Amino acid sequence: MPRSRSSRGQTEPVAALVAVVVMVIALGLYSGFLTDVLGDRTDRSPEASAIDRIWADVSHGGTVAVHRPTGLDDVEPDSLPQGRNVHVEITAVTDGGDREVIATEQFGTDGTPVADPEGPPADGSGIETGVAERPVPVEVAPGDVRGGTLRVEVWAP
Repeated sequence: MPRSRSSRGQTEPVAALVAVVVMVIALGLYSGFLTDVLGDRTDRSPEASAIDRIWADVSHGGTVAVHRPTGLDDVEPDSLPQGRNVHVEITAVTDGGDREVIATEQFGTDGTPVADPEGPPADGSGIETGVAERPVPVEVAPGDVRGGTLRVEVWAP
């Protein structure tokens, strides 16, 4: 006796819903596991991340205005790598074509400015430092914008 065609290849609706729910839960657990395992991975170094954040803090209208009283005081502690010392320096080109340091600040491991900075570790001191530099426009006086460099040096205590 031939079977009815209406019952072939079909699944109960409850079984299909259970299968979908199991797949959604499995996918959620898998993505949560990957986030935990791979969440801290990044190709960026602490100094590369810090220089972008520091630039966002100190630039106003796309330039660093060193003639204003704020200067590097605008750097937020959250912009700095935690548990690391940071030395920030801004140089600008003078009328004679030389580079002159026009702003410098050192931050401790807690992200606050150091009262009596020693500067970054000297070469050959055995302390490994990371350095990032980027060209920036520097406004040395109202309307006087020159080429400059933002330099960030990061090291562990």
